[in-house]
Amino acid sequence: MYINEEKISRIVIQTTEKPVQYDLFENFIRKSPFVRQIAFIGKAIFDSPDVIKIIDLCRLKSIALIFGEMAENVPFEIIDAIVNSGIVIAVNLHDGDKNIDVLNELKTKYQMPIPEVNAIIKTPPRTPQDTLSATSYAFYNLADDKNNVPCWNLLNEPMIDYDGSLLGCWTNPDKKHPINAFDLGIQSALNKSPFLNMIKMLKTGKINVQCPCARCPVFASFIWSDSTIDVYSRTQE
Repeated sequence: MYINEEKISRIVIQTTEKPVQYDLFENFIRKSPFVRQIAFIGKAIFDSPDVIKIIDLCRLKSIALIFGEMAENVPFEIIDAIVNSGIVIAVNLHDGDKNIDVLNELKTKYQMPIPEVNAIIKTPPRTPQDTLSATSYAFYNLADDKNNVPCWNLLNEPMIDYDGSLLGCWTNPDKKHPINAFDLGIQSALNKSPFLNMIKMLKTGKINVQCPCARCPVFASFIWSDSTIDVYSRTQE
């Protein structure tokens, strides 16, 4: 089994702890020619002194960007670069953030239809269903949308930590995965045996204790509730 890397066009980079270093990011882009969209999740991306260089590099490579959470005190020149680049398709901010007005004003100035500016409204924490079947696992309410569980990310939008560690999904309990996508490029990283073992485990349901999926409550919930999810549309055997 191998992963058809030509179809891995979207990735997610987690920047909740620290920003991405530009030299590592540039190396990753050079070794990942099929990537066409990157979503940065976390405010720390705006702590990078090279965030504008990151945007410019993606513009040169025709890579669309999404900023999943903008910090409140982002300098004007960064917001200007986000709009003027023409590649940032969406930005999420908290409701009432003054950056919403700045972004919309710059969109008018540059006559840009993007980015889509989304206001995040605070909601109560999500809880599992009040009533559960005898075989349900209470950690996640999987019945809401089975296409939005983290397993989907493994082959559609694999997640990378800020330092390049290949997490695969956003619930991976092993935050320091031995595979580094920034060093290898996304294609080589996804085809390393530890990652392929994760896919094999999800495909067969046979537990491999060396895989982080073996310690994941989402995987347990599928096993216990006898549910399935197709995470193999992007593989070939």
